[in-house]
Amino acid sequence: MRRTIAAVTVGLALLLVGGGPGLALAAPDDAGAPTNSGAGLSIGLDYLGAGATVTLPGQDYAYPLTVSVPPGTAPTVLRGTVALPPWVTGGTVDVRQGERLISRTAVPTTPNAAIALPLTGLRVDERTNSANLTLQSYLRTDGFCQFDPAQAFRLTDARIEFAGRPAGVRTVGDFLPPVLTKLTLYVPSDPREAEGAAAVDVAAAVVARYQNVPVQIVTRSLPRTALRPPVATSPFERQIVIAEDLTAGLAVVDDRYLTLGGPDLSRTAAFLTSDLSSLAMAAAAVPGPGVAAPQLPRAVTTLADLDVTDQQVTTTGWPSLSIGIDQTRIGRPVKDVRIQLRGTYTPPPSGSGGRVVVRAGDTVVDSWPTESHGGFDTWVTLPDAVNRFTDVTVTVERGDSGTLCGDAHRTSLSLSADGLVESTPADPPVPPGFGSLPQTLLPRTQLAWTTGDLADIGRAVQIVTGLQRMSATPLGIDTVAVSALNPKLPAVLIAADGEGLGDLPLPVKRTGQGEITVNYVGGGPAVTNIPQVPFGSLQVVRQNDRTVLVATSTGAPELLDTALTWLDDDQNRWSALDGTALLQTADQQPVLAVPPTIAHEADRGLSTGAWIGIGAAVAVAALVSSALILRRRGRRPAPGDADAGP
Repeated sequence: MRRTIAAVTVGLALLLVGGGPGLALAAPDDAGAPTNSGAGLSIGLDYLGAGATVTLPGQDYAYPLTVSVPPGTAPTVLRGTVALPPWVTGGTVDVRQGERLISRTAVPTTPNAAIALPLTGLRVDERTNSANLTLQSYLRTDGFCQFDPAQAFRLTDARIEFAGRPAGVRTVGDFLPPVLTKLTLYVPSDPREAEGAAAVDVAAAVVARYQNVPVQIVTRSLPRTALRPPVATSPFERQIVIAEDLTAGLAVVDDRYLTLGGPDLSRTAAFLTSDLSSLAMAAAAVPGPGVAAPQLPRAVTTLADLDVTDQQVTTTGWPSLSIGIDQTRIGRPVKDVRIQLRGTYTPPPSGSGGRVVVRAGDTVVDSWPTESHGGFDTWVTLPDAVNRFTDVTVTVERGDSGTLCGDAHRTSLSLSADGLVESTPADPPVPPGFGSLPQTLLPRTQLAWTTGDLADIGRAVQIVTGLQRMSATPLGIDTVAVSALNPKLPAVLIAADGEGLGDLPLPVKRTGQGEITVNYVGGGPAVTNIPQVPFGSLQVVRQNDRTVLVATSTGAPELLDTALTWLDDDQNRWSALDGTALLQTADQQPVLAVPPTIAHEADRGLSTGAWIGIGAAVAVAALVSSALILRRRGRRPAPGDADAGP
C-alpha cells in the first residue's frame, strides 16, 4: 500500500474531496436554527453569535459569553448536552452577570445528560440587543485526573430558549435584526450591471456584519414591472428588492421587506450595513456621503488591532491562553511574522521544572524557564509557512504536576493585548492557491462577469459570500466590465461558459482534442491525454504578482453551478479548500487539484486532510472516465507546499 500511495502522490495531482478533516460531504448541520414549539422560541448559540459548543477546561473555569437577543424577547434558559472527563464526580455551573448570581445548577454525571441553566433575570442591553454573562464551572473530582483542553467539561448543541415574540420590521435602522438566518436578494429578471453589483455588495456586507453566524444568502428574480416579493416564512428572514427603477434610497414596505433603489445603488448598499444605518429610524432613508472604504494594512500593528483582548486564566492544571494571527485581519498575505508577548504568571515552586511554552499550532516555536518574578516580555517568530489563520498558544507547563485529583496547584496566566505584531508582505503568498484566499484579494478586489445575467449575479453572490466568511476584514468589491479589468489588481472573474478568459494561465485547462494541462503553483505543466469530459471549476491563478479567482467551465455552466452549490451548502467547505483548482464533473463529488508535494505531505499526516492513495485514484478515474497518466515536466516544489492546508 505504501508503494501504491507513493505512486499516486508523485504521478497524480487530483485528490478526492472528502474522507478527511474539514471536508465532510454530509449536508450542513442546521441543528442550531431557530425553532418555535410549545416550549417557546429556541435558538442555537451558533445563530446567536457564539459557538455551538461551550468548553470549560480545568476544575473551575469562567467562560464569558455574549449572545444576541431578538427584540421583544427575553432569554429564559440555556440548554445543552453534558460531556465530562471520567474522573469528574459532580459539580455546579453558575450563571453570573457582573456581580449578580443568576442561577446555580448541578452538573449531571450520566453520559450525554441534558442540562438546563436558568437565565431568568438576565439584563439585556437594548442598544446592542445582546446580553453578557459568564458561565462559572466548579467540578468535584476523584482518583487520577489530568485536566487539559482535550479533557474538558463541555456543553454541546447549546441553545437558548426565549420568552416573548420577536418584534417586526418598522424602520430602516431595525431592518437587519440581531438574529438573522436567511437573506433573500431580489433583482429584476432583466438585471442591469449596477443592480447586480449592489446585490453582491449587500451580500458581502451582511456576511461581514454577522461574521461567523451561518446566514443563508440567496438570489432571486422578479419581473421589473412587479417588484414585490412573497411573504417571508420566518421572523428571522429578511428580503431586499434591488432595482434602479425604485425610489432612491432605502425604504421599508408593508413592515416586511426593504427596497434599495435609485441611480446610486452602490452608495445606498454600503449605507445599509454601515454604523450609520441604525440611526435611520424612519421607514425610509436616503444616504449621504459614502462610508469608509477598507483600509490598507500596516507593517506593524498590535494584538489589540487584530481583535485580541487582554486575557487571564486561573486553573489547577497548566494555564494556557490562545491568540489568533489571522492574515485576513492583518489585511494581506504575510511572512516573517514576529509577535511581542507580554504577560505574567504565578511562579511555580523552585525545582518544579516550570517552563513557558509558545506553540504555533502544534509546533513549539519558543520556550524558556519560569522565573520568580513571574513576568515575560519577549518576541517570538512564527514558522515561514503560516496558514490563513494560525493559533498561537502560551502555556505554563510544569514537570511536577500531580496526577491525583486535588494534588494540582492553582496557577494564573495573563497576556496583554498591547504586544506588537510585525510582518512583511508575502509574494508569492504563503500558503499558495486556495490557502491564499481571501487575503490576496484584500483590501479591495475587482469583480467581473462575462454575461452579467441573473445566473452570473447568483454565482457572484455565492463566491463573494464564501470569501467573506473566511475573512475577519470586510472585503471591498469593485464590479467592473471584463474589458475594464486592471491587470495589476486582484480580481474575481466569472466566465461560466469558459469564454472570455484571454491568456489567463489556468491551473487546469482543456487545451485541445483530448488534452488537459495541469499547471502547478511554482512548477511546470504536466499534460495528460484523456477523453473529453466536461467540467466546471473554481481556479486560483497567480499572474503579474496578483491573484485572480476564476469561476469557469468547459462549456458546461451547470457544472460550475453544482460546484458553487456544494460549497454554499456548508460554510466550512470554503476554508477547507486546498491546492489550485476545484473541479466538478457530472454526477461526481468535486475533486481538488493539489501539487504532488502537498499530496506527499498529506500522506505523512502533515497538512491537507485530503484522502489520498486508492481514493485518489478512484477520484481521478471518476473524473476522466479512464486511466490517467501524467508526464511530469520539470516540476519543482513550491515554497510552503508542505503546510499549504487552510
